[in-house]
Amino acid sequence: MTTSTPRRPVTIIVPIYDDLPGLERCIVALRETVDFDVDRVLLANDVGPNADTIEHRVLELIADHDGFEYVRNDRNLGFVGNCNRAVLEVDTTGNDVLLLNSDTLPSAGFVDEMAAVLASDDTIGVVCARSDNATIASIPFAKRNPSARFTAERAVTVHATVRDLLPRLTAAPVAMGFCFLTRRSLIERFGLFDDVFSPGYGEENDYCLRINAHGFQSVFANRAMVIHTGSTSFSGDRGPSLRLAHERILLERYPFYSGALALFQSRYRDAVDAFADTFAPNDGVVRASLHLPTVVDAAMVLRVQAFLAAIPESMVLTVVVGRQQLRAARAAFPDARIVSGVRPRQVYDVAIAMGPVTSFASLTALNASAPRWVLVDAIAPLARWSMAVAHHRSTALDRIIRRFEDRAVAWTGPEDLVSVVAAAASEPIVAGRLRARWTAVADIAEATGLMVHPASVSVRRLAALAFGARNPRLTARLRAITGRGV
Repeated sequence: MTTSTPRRPVTIIVPIYDDLPGLERCIVALRETVDFDVDRVLLANDVGPNADTIEHRVLELIADHDGFEYVRNDRNLGFVGNCNRAVLEVDTTGNDVLLLNSDTLPSAGFVDEMAAVLASDDTIGVVCARSDNATIASIPFAKRNPSARFTAERAVTVHATVRDLLPRLTAAPVAMGFCFLTRRSLIERFGLFDDVFSPGYGEENDYCLRINAHGFQSVFANRAMVIHTGSTSFSGDRGPSLRLAHERILLERYPFYSGALALFQSRYRDAVDAFADTFAPNDGVVRASLHLPTVVDAAMVLRVQAFLAAIPESMVLTVVVGRQQLRAARAAFPDARIVSGVRPRQVYDVAIAMGPVTSFASLTALNASAPRWVLVDAIAPLARWSMAVAHHRSTALDRIIRRFEDRAVAWTGPEDLVSVVAAAASEPIVAGRLRARWTAVADIAEATGLMVHPASVSVRRLAALAFGARNPRLTARLRAITGRGV
């Protein structure tokens, strides 16, 4: 139910533990971005290792600002305990609550935008901002060049490029705790963070899923941007151990959680958001993925070899193959970048389908790979009924692909294909057309059962998390070797 009621005032609660330089930047930014005629800031010192030094500096920074309040706990409560005390005991205003990490840099208008989104629909229970470092709320989430150093400035540039192309809000299974706005009425009804997640990790996810069971949504405010340094409060093995142990608790409570995250990524994340890094001005290099057909004959190998040899320095090509093709591809193209399947945190400017796309796995890989498609020697029209019957599934896929292609060409040589790919990469991305493609492919995948998101968690997964929590270093080494999670 939509409401036009003016937005409620907000108490911004900043839990403090350590990292004085980050805290100083955060307080200065809050002084410049918060409307203190409406909202207020509560700084909660959880007596970390430098509590006295931090207290002295904080009091200096807020001395002449009536909108700030400072409190210090008698003892260290941990992140969960500190937040609960600040919200449930110290703040008596009745305001809605925005929990903001001390290692953040909020941008102008972030509170107004988040509060307006919260007020826009009575079923919205939690709102978080977008950020450079916020897991699924990061923008860009997937990068054109994941191996390159990523900066907050790049995130700001990407956000500025796409913010007006995105919907104002996006529903997600959970919101991120670095910048977390919720209704006071929901806290009064359901409580805040469960102490089982103390001292931290997973508590905000539990809150979001708990209120969702009663019909309240968590959303991203796509026009609010908050930079997040992401410094850790847990040194050594403690952080990874807590993350894995608390993830296990989440999956035991909400067995559908992993499936919900996968469904969000494949279906509910806006297409512009998915490919945000390709919309913004880039490094001048065209990054393309080359998708090979299921069956690769000798002629195809020669074509790909010729194309790889013709790639200029201004173009980077990654060959995408199925897992069963990986060994043969490495032998045939020893100097090429080769990956098995599409990586969820990487996108390309252009996806090239070399030869007919005959499987839905190939189609979904194209869909997740790039905002622009170039088809090379796609399926030719079948004039004979015997052939049409034999290949009806492939031709149906081809009809879907051709609705969203950017270029369809015949192979005439490697130099010609290089020119076609460069030209396609230079063309502007049409957001509406991209959304239509993204949605159509996802809908078909889900409706036909070709893309299934689990509604339960396996005993094996729970056991792996328990093992990882007890052996975080060994788990990290195994993940590095296999490239997979526990």
